[in-house]
Amino acid sequence: MATEEQIQAIMKLREDWQDEDDQRDENLPHVFEGIERIDNLQYGDDKQWNLLDVYRPQKRDGKLPVIILIHGGNWCYGTKDTYQYYGMELAQHGFAVVNASYLLAPQVVFPGELDDINRFVTWTITHANEYGFDLDNAFLCGDSAGGQMTLQYLTIWANPNYRKLFGYGQPQIKFRAGVLNCAPYFMLTQKLWTSTKAYYTDEIMQHQQAMVGTENHFNDQIPPLFIATANNDYLRDDSMKFAGFLMAKKHPHVAKVYGDEDHQLKHDFMINQTNALAKQATLDEIQFMKKYIK
Repeated sequence: MATEEQIQAIMKLREDWQDEDDQRDENLPHVFEGIERIDNLQYGDDKQWNLLDVYRPQKRDGKLPVIILIHGGNWCYGTKDTYQYYGMELAQHGFAVVNASYLLAPQVVFPGELDDINRFVTWTITHANEYGFDLDNAFLCGDSAGGQMTLQYLTIWANPNYRKLFGYGQPQIKFRAGVLNCAPYFMLTQKLWTSTKAYYTDEIMQHQQAMVGTENHFNDQIPPLFIATANNDYLRDDSMKFAGFLMAKKHPHVAKVYGDEDHQLKHDFMINQTNALAKQATLDEIQFMKKYIK
Protein backbone atom coordinates (compact mmCIF):
# COMPACT_ATOMS: atom_id res chain seq x y z
CA MET A 1 0.00 0.00 0.00
CA ALA A 2 1.31 3.45 -0.93
CA THR A 3 2.32 5.80 1.86
CA GLU A 4 0.68 9.18 2.38
CA GLU A 5 3.94 10.82 1.27
CA GLN A 6 3.94 8.82 -1.96
CA ILE A 7 0.30 9.63 -2.68
CA GLN A 8 0.88 13.35 -2.11
CA ALA A 9 3.91 13.24 -4.43
CA ILE A 10 1.82 11.52 -7.10
CA MET A 11 -1.00 14.05 -6.81
CA LYS A 12 1.44 16.96 -7.14
CA LEU A 13 3.17 15.34 -10.13
CA ARG A 14 -0.16 14.68 -11.86
CA GLU A 15 -1.32 18.24 -11.39
CA ASP A 16 1.93 19.77 -12.65
CA TRP A 17 2.37 17.45 -15.61
CA GLN A 18 -1.27 17.70 -16.67
CA ASP A 19 -0.93 21.49 -16.81
CA GLU A 20 2.18 21.16 -18.97
CA ASP A 21 0.51 18.66 -21.32
CA ASP A 22 -2.63 20.78 -21.65
CA GLN A 23 -0.60 23.88 -22.56
CA ARG A 24 1.48 21.92 -25.07
CA ASP A 25 -1.52 20.46 -26.89
CA GLU A 26 -4.17 23.17 -26.53
CA ASN A 27 -4.19 24.25 -30.20
CA LEU A 28 -3.99 20.83 -31.83
CA PRO A 29 -7.03 19.36 -33.66
CA HIS A 30 -8.81 16.28 -32.34
CA VAL A 31 -8.20 14.47 -35.63
CA PHE A 32 -5.17 15.02 -37.88
CA GLU A 33 -5.68 15.41 -41.61
CA GLY A 34 -6.02 12.13 -43.43
CA ILE A 35 -6.46 10.08 -40.25
CA GLU A 36 -9.33 7.90 -39.09
CA ARG A 37 -9.42 7.56 -35.30
CA ILE A 38 -11.48 5.02 -33.38
CA ASP A 39 -11.58 5.90 -29.69
CA ASN A 40 -12.20 4.12 -26.39
CA LEU A 41 -12.12 0.47 -27.37
CA GLN A 42 -12.04 -1.68 -24.24
CA TYR A 43 -9.25 -4.26 -24.00
CA GLY A 44 -9.60 -5.38 -20.36
CA ASP A 45 -11.96 -5.41 -17.42
CA ASP A 46 -11.37 -1.89 -16.12
CA LYS A 47 -13.81 0.45 -17.89
CA GLN A 48 -11.79 3.58 -17.09
CA TRP A 49 -8.20 2.49 -17.68
CA ASN A 50 -8.36 -0.50 -20.03
CA LEU A 51 -9.18 1.62 -23.07
CA LEU A 52 -7.33 2.19 -26.32
CA ASP A 53 -7.57 4.20 -29.53
CA VAL A 54 -6.73 3.09 -33.06
CA TYR A 55 -5.41 5.60 -35.63
CA ARG A 56 -5.18 4.68 -39.32
CA PRO A 57 -4.69 6.48 -42.61
CA GLN A 58 -8.05 7.09 -44.27
CA LYS A 59 -6.53 5.95 -47.56
CA ARG A 60 -5.13 2.45 -47.19
CA ASP A 61 -4.74 -0.64 -49.30
CA GLY A 62 -4.45 -3.90 -47.43
CA LYS A 63 -2.90 -4.52 -44.04
CA LEU A 64 -0.86 -1.84 -42.30
CA PRO A 65 2.29 -2.21 -40.22
CA VAL A 66 1.22 -1.58 -36.65
CA ILE A 67 2.83 0.53 -33.92
CA ILE A 68 1.79 -0.15 -30.33
CA LEU A 69 2.37 2.82 -28.01
CA ILE A 70 3.17 2.83 -24.29
CA HIS A 71 2.83 6.32 -22.85
CA GLY A 72 5.12 7.59 -20.10
CA GLY A 73 4.41 9.30 -16.80
CA ASN A 74 6.67 7.89 -14.07
CA TRP A 75 4.38 4.83 -13.73
CA CYS A 76 1.79 7.05 -11.96
CA TYR A 77 0.57 9.60 -14.52
CA GLY A 78 -0.84 9.79 -18.03
CA THR A 79 -3.40 8.23 -20.34
CA LYS A 80 -3.65 7.54 -24.04
CA ASP A 81 -4.50 11.26 -24.42
CA THR A 82 -0.85 11.99 -23.62
CA TYR A 83 0.16 10.21 -26.81
CA GLN A 84 -2.74 10.90 -29.17
CA TYR A 85 -1.03 13.56 -31.31
CA TYR A 86 2.27 11.74 -31.51
CA GLY A 87 0.27 8.63 -32.46
CA MET A 88 -1.66 10.37 -35.22
CA GLU A 89 1.58 11.81 -36.59
CA LEU A 90 2.95 8.28 -36.88
CA ALA A 91 -0.26 7.12 -38.57
CA GLN A 92 0.10 9.84 -41.20
CA HIS A 93 3.15 7.95 -42.46
CA GLY A 94 1.34 4.75 -43.31
CA PHE A 95 1.06 2.93 -40.00
CA ALA A 96 -1.84 1.71 -37.92
CA VAL A 97 -1.31 2.87 -34.35
CA VAL A 98 -2.68 1.33 -31.15
CA ASN A 99 -2.58 3.87 -28.32
CA ALA A 100 -3.62 2.59 -24.89
CA SER A 101 -4.20 3.74 -21.34
CA TYR A 102 -3.31 1.40 -18.48
CA LEU A 103 -3.71 1.20 -14.72
CA LEU A 104 -1.26 3.36 -12.76
CA ALA A 105 0.37 3.45 -9.35
CA PRO A 106 -0.77 3.55 -6.60
CA GLN A 107 -3.68 1.46 -7.90
CA VAL A 108 -1.21 -1.18 -9.08
CA VAL A 109 2.38 -2.10 -8.24
CA PHE A 110 5.00 -3.80 -10.42
CA PRO A 111 4.35 -5.70 -12.67
CA GLY A 112 0.70 -4.57 -12.89
CA GLU A 113 1.30 -2.09 -15.70
CA LEU A 114 3.10 -4.74 -17.75
CA ASP A 115 0.06 -6.97 -17.22
CA ASP A 116 -2.06 -4.32 -18.93
CA ILE A 117 0.51 -3.93 -21.70
CA ASN A 118 0.33 -7.67 -22.27
CA ARG A 119 -3.47 -7.33 -22.43
CA PHE A 120 -3.43 -4.64 -25.10
CA VAL A 121 -0.77 -6.44 -27.12
CA THR A 122 -3.07 -9.48 -26.96
CA TRP A 123 -6.01 -7.29 -28.00
CA THR A 124 -3.98 -6.10 -31.01
CA ILE A 125 -3.33 -9.70 -32.04
CA THR A 126 -6.93 -10.78 -31.52
CA HIS A 127 -8.37 -7.85 -33.51
CA ALA A 128 -5.75 -7.77 -36.28
CA ASN A 129 -8.14 -8.81 -39.07
CA GLU A 130 -10.85 -6.39 -37.91
CA TYR A 131 -8.55 -3.35 -38.01
CA GLY A 132 -6.11 -4.41 -40.73
CA PHE A 133 -3.00 -4.85 -38.56
CA ASP A 134 -0.03 -6.59 -40.17
CA LEU A 135 1.21 -8.69 -37.25
CA ASP A 136 4.34 -9.66 -39.19
CA ASN A 137 5.40 -6.01 -39.13
CA ALA A 138 4.80 -4.70 -35.61
CA PHE A 139 6.68 -2.10 -33.59
CA LEU A 140 6.65 -1.17 -29.92
CA CYS A 141 7.25 2.42 -28.88
CA GLY A 142 7.28 4.29 -25.57
CA ASP A 143 8.59 7.36 -23.80
CA SER A 144 10.10 7.74 -20.34
CA ALA A 145 8.54 5.06 -18.10
CA GLY A 146 6.78 3.81 -21.23
CA GLY A 147 10.17 3.49 -22.92
CA GLN A 148 11.47 1.42 -20.02
CA MET A 149 8.44 -0.84 -20.29
CA THR A 150 8.84 -1.02 -24.07
CA LEU A 151 12.30 -2.52 -23.59
CA GLN A 152 11.01 -4.75 -20.81
CA TYR A 153 8.13 -6.09 -22.88
CA LEU A 154 10.34 -6.67 -25.91
CA THR A 155 12.65 -8.67 -23.64
CA ILE A 156 9.67 -10.65 -22.34
CA TRP A 157 8.63 -11.29 -25.95
CA ALA A 158 12.14 -12.34 -27.00
CA ASN A 159 13.23 -14.40 -23.98
CA PRO A 160 11.01 -17.35 -22.98
CA ASN A 161 12.78 -17.81 -19.64
CA TYR A 162 12.13 -14.19 -18.70
CA ARG A 163 8.54 -14.48 -19.94
CA LYS A 164 7.94 -17.38 -17.55
CA LEU A 165 8.66 -15.08 -14.60
CA PHE A 166 5.61 -13.01 -15.59
CA GLY A 167 3.36 -15.95 -16.48
CA TYR A 168 2.51 -14.59 -19.94
CA GLY A 169 1.82 -16.66 -23.01
CA GLN A 170 3.85 -16.37 -26.21
CA PRO A 171 2.54 -13.30 -28.12
CA GLN A 172 1.94 -14.29 -31.75
CA ILE A 173 3.29 -11.06 -33.19
CA LYS A 174 6.56 -10.14 -34.88
CA PHE A 175 8.17 -7.03 -33.41
CA ARG A 176 10.58 -5.71 -36.04
CA ALA A 177 11.98 -2.82 -33.97
CA GLY A 178 11.49 -0.81 -30.81
CA VAL A 179 11.60 2.94 -30.16
CA LEU A 180 12.74 4.17 -26.74
CA ASN A 181 12.22 7.89 -26.11
CA CYS A 182 13.90 9.53 -23.09
CA ALA A 183 13.69 6.31 -21.09
CA PRO A 184 15.32 5.20 -17.83
CA TYR A 185 17.26 1.94 -17.84
CA PHE A 186 18.96 -0.36 -15.32
CA MET A 187 16.14 -0.03 -12.80
CA LEU A 188 17.95 -2.01 -10.10
CA THR A 189 20.44 0.84 -9.72
CA GLN A 190 18.09 3.79 -10.36
CA LYS A 191 17.59 6.38 -7.65
CA LEU A 192 13.80 6.27 -7.47
CA TRP A 193 11.57 9.27 -6.79
CA THR A 194 9.15 9.12 -3.89
CA SER A 195 6.24 8.82 -6.34
CA THR A 196 8.00 6.04 -8.27
CA LYS A 197 8.25 3.94 -5.12
CA ALA A 198 4.48 3.54 -5.14
CA TYR A 199 5.02 1.26 -8.17
CA TYR A 200 8.53 -0.07 -7.58
CA THR A 201 8.04 -0.59 -3.85
CA ASP A 202 10.93 -1.35 -1.50
CA GLU A 203 9.65 -4.91 -1.14
CA ILE A 204 9.54 -5.43 -4.90
CA MET A 205 13.02 -3.98 -5.39
CA GLN A 206 14.30 -6.34 -2.73
CA HIS A 207 12.48 -9.55 -3.61
CA GLN A 208 11.74 -9.37 -7.36
CA GLN A 209 15.12 -8.38 -8.74
CA ALA A 210 15.02 -11.12 -11.37
CA MET A 211 11.92 -9.50 -12.87
CA VAL A 212 13.02 -5.88 -12.43
CA GLY A 213 16.51 -6.41 -13.88
CA THR A 214 15.55 -6.45 -17.56
CA GLU A 215 19.12 -6.01 -18.79
CA ASN A 216 20.10 -9.35 -17.22
CA HIS A 217 17.77 -11.13 -19.65
CA PHE A 218 18.84 -9.33 -22.83
CA ASN A 219 19.40 -11.55 -25.87
CA ASP A 220 19.96 -11.19 -29.59
CA GLN A 221 16.32 -11.99 -30.39
CA ILE A 222 15.35 -8.52 -29.17
CA PRO A 223 14.72 -6.42 -32.29
CA PRO A 224 16.78 -3.37 -33.33
CA LEU A 225 16.29 -0.35 -31.09
CA PHE A 226 16.05 3.40 -31.68
CA ILE A 227 17.14 5.42 -28.64
CA ALA A 228 16.23 9.10 -28.56
CA THR A 229 17.08 11.67 -25.91
CA ALA A 230 17.68 15.43 -25.67
CA ASN A 231 20.55 17.64 -24.63
CA ASN A 232 18.60 18.87 -21.60
CA ASP A 233 16.83 15.58 -20.77
CA TYR A 234 17.38 14.66 -17.12
CA LEU A 235 17.59 11.02 -18.30
CA ARG A 236 20.04 11.74 -21.12
CA ASP A 237 22.91 9.89 -19.44
CA ASP A 238 20.70 6.82 -18.99
CA SER A 239 20.18 6.70 -22.75
CA MET A 240 23.90 7.04 -23.43
CA LYS A 241 24.75 4.34 -20.89
CA PHE A 242 22.23 1.99 -22.51
CA ALA A 243 23.59 2.81 -25.98
CA GLY A 244 27.01 1.76 -24.68
CA PHE A 245 25.47 -1.46 -23.35
CA LEU A 246 24.07 -2.20 -26.81
CA MET A 247 27.34 -1.30 -28.51
CA ALA A 248 29.23 -3.73 -26.29
CA LYS A 249 26.78 -6.46 -27.28
CA LYS A 250 27.00 -5.49 -30.96
CA HIS A 251 23.22 -5.17 -30.99
CA PRO A 252 21.71 -3.18 -33.91
CA HIS A 253 20.60 0.23 -32.72
CA VAL A 254 20.57 3.96 -33.41
CA ALA A 255 21.11 6.45 -30.58
CA LYS A 256 20.44 10.16 -31.06
CA VAL A 257 20.71 13.22 -28.83
CA TYR A 258 18.59 16.09 -30.15
CA GLY A 259 19.22 19.79 -29.50
CA ASP A 260 22.19 22.17 -29.43
CA GLU A 261 23.24 25.42 -27.75
CA ASP A 262 20.42 27.28 -29.48
CA HIS A 263 17.84 24.55 -28.90
CA GLN A 264 17.70 23.35 -25.31
CA LEU A 265 15.35 20.41 -25.49
CA LYS A 266 13.85 18.84 -22.40
CA HIS A 267 12.66 15.38 -21.41
CA ASP A 268 10.06 13.95 -23.81
CA PHE A 269 10.36 16.88 -26.22
CA MET A 270 9.37 14.59 -29.11
CA ILE A 271 5.77 14.41 -27.86
CA ASN A 272 5.29 18.08 -28.77
CA GLN A 273 3.95 17.99 -32.32
CA THR A 274 4.25 21.78 -32.68
CA ASN A 275 8.05 21.65 -32.31
CA ALA A 276 10.13 21.36 -35.48
CA LEU A 277 12.87 19.28 -33.84
CA ALA A 278 10.23 16.98 -32.35
CA LYS A 279 8.83 16.44 -35.84
CA GLN A 280 12.34 15.69 -37.09
CA ALA A 281 12.80 13.13 -34.32
CA THR A 282 9.48 11.55 -35.28
CA LEU A 283 10.56 11.37 -38.92
CA ASP A 284 13.84 9.75 -37.89
CA GLU A 285 11.92 7.14 -35.91
CA ILE A 286 9.57 6.50 -38.82
CA GLN A 287 12.47 6.02 -41.22
CA PHE A 288 14.12 3.65 -38.74
CA MET A 289 10.99 1.52 -38.41
CA LYS A 290 10.30 1.47 -42.16
CA LYS A 291 13.79 0.09 -42.72
CA TYR A 292 12.76 -3.09 -40.92
CA ILE A 293 9.40 -3.68 -42.59
CA LYS A 294 9.40 -6.96 -44.52
